[in-house]
Amino acid sequence: MLTTGRPAHDAREGWSSEPEEIVAELDAVGVRAAWHEDDLADPAAPARILDAAERTIGPVRALVACHAHSETGGLMETDPEQLDRHLGVNVRGTLLLAQELVRRLDGPGRIVVFTSGPPLTGEIAYAASKGALEWAVLSAAVELGPRGVTVNAIDPGPTDTGWMDDGLREAVARATPLGGAGRPGDTAALVTFLCSDAAARVTGQVIHADGGFSLLGAAPRFGREQV
Repeated sequence: MLTTGRPAHDAREGWSSEPEEIVAELDAVGVRAAWHEDDLADPAAPARILDAAERTIGPVRALVACHAHSETGGLMETDPEQLDRHLGVNVRGTLLLAQELVRRLDGPGRIVVFTSGPPLTGEIAYAASKGALEWAVLSAAVELGPRGVTVNAIDPGPTDTGWMDDGLREAVARATPLGGAGRPGDTAALVTFLCSDAAARVTGQVIHADGGFSLLGAAPRFGREQV
């Protein structure tokens, strides 16, 4: 497995990023893993990432695109550059990654992308990018089906990776029919399934694995959902 990211950017945004720890955890359970730093705002990044993956693990059969660029800003506050940043990383970067994977496949493959459920009040550029990505998943699933490549999207809902305080956890629990925020392992299990042979007939789906959070369309905004 090759994992990617931008630790310096994460640090500036106040997010935690421990690539060495991620690789160590994967190694500990017998998964051959490596870390590659890149910036998906660069259209050349997907080819570099797939090259690095092939050097590390050999032929790549599955892509899990859970990267995201996210800035707050409503319709009237968002400028063209902010829109371009979101669309460039979240939409173009994801589609170019998928394109690069399919170019290299010589058999069936799996593509899983991440989206976010409503509401996304005050994050208009992020919301627009995720909406575009969901429609792209549907189109790509139809196009790539004859090749044996499945394409699906996951909305994990509010996911507690350590960033939530007690008050936010309680608020999410009240707004979620199944109670409580999601855990990383919940999403990992779904990703594992979608990348497996057992999911060979699952494609073109936007799966809201959020405990029912998205069913409550009037739920209050809880902020960014970091997986």
